[in-house]
Amino acid sequence: MNDLGEATEDHVILAWLQAEIESPDFQAYVVGNPPNPANLSLALKAARSPDLHDQTQNDLRRQIITEVYGFGRGVGSFEGLGLDLRWRRVQLTVPEVGEMLYARRDGAWRLLAPATRKVAEGATNVGHVFTGDNTNMVVLSLASGICHSDKKVPEIIALRRPDGALVILEGHARATAIALEAHRFPNGVQAYVGEGPSVAGWPYL
Repeated sequence: MNDLGEATEDHVILAWLQAEIESPDFQAYVVGNPPNPANLSLALKAARSPDLHDQTQNDLRRQIITEVYGFGRGVGSFEGLGLDLRWRRVQLTVPEVGEMLYARRDGAWRLLAPATRKVAEGATNVGHVFTGDNTNMVVLSLASGICHSDKKVPEIIALRRPDGALVILEGHARATAIALEAHRFPNGVQAYVGEGPSVAGWPYL
């Protein structure tokens, strides 16, 4: 693992939005009810043509990720997490991605990696262990997209446990697809890693 330096919450939020924005379900949420296509247009621009010096864009991205995932509120994906998180950008080799742990939740990732919770185990099983939902299809579709495109892959977002292990906060499917297409990443991939006292209270460690 190569530490590339400090990162801001705005960097992390941008990566999260870039990872989600192409999902039709996520786009439907952004459009709103009643629908306002202008909302989606602004969100797409904030994800696809980001300017981290534009505070309006930063505020929009934060609003979306906070509303959907509880960023900074200690709820949802951020249950139990306080405002003490400090973020670093790191470069990971693909084997290091394989050593990352899926969040401790019920459902697909527990089924794919029942022995170790590691991404490497999930990548080994995703082609033949059916999860009962669309997770297999999502991962294999992402892997196919990685194989046939030079498009940048958004950073994985993880938390560092007190014992040093990295647990995925956002990017389970993406990390698994990266492990499947390891040959596409000879120089590894980038990730954001959050650390802070409140991480010990995150229920999904």
